Amino acid sequence: MSAAGPEPSEKEIQAAVLDHWRAARVPGSLVAAIPNAGALGQSGLTAGLPDLLVMSPKLGARTLFLELKRAGRRSEKFGGLSGDQREFRLLCESLNVPHFVAYGRDEPIAVLRAWGAIR
Repeated sequence: MSAAGPEPSEKEIQAAVLDHWRAARVPGSLVAAIPNAGALGQSGLTAGLPDLLVMSPKLGARTLFLELKRAGRRSEKFGGLSGDQREFRLLCESLNVPHFVAYGRDEPIAVLRAWGAIR
């Protein structure tokens, strides 16, 4: 908890990031949630998938995957990633697919700006 109040949840961070993209999106870009929360064996869900996928003119034919974490998770072992999330990240790295873990609300917005999804 900070002096400004409790740290936002990952769900709240995701909502804020998507709202920011909607307000400042670059034409031809897409930021979309991957509806996979709590993938614990439910049919059709895959544990470890990231929170958002990002497409933009700057990325071209590639898709960026963005995992959102609370700011306080950075100091934890593996940055708060589960084993399945670490496996997905390693798969992306091995295939040269952009994948980022962003902490808090500001980092994912900076990633979207750097990869050309927002102005």
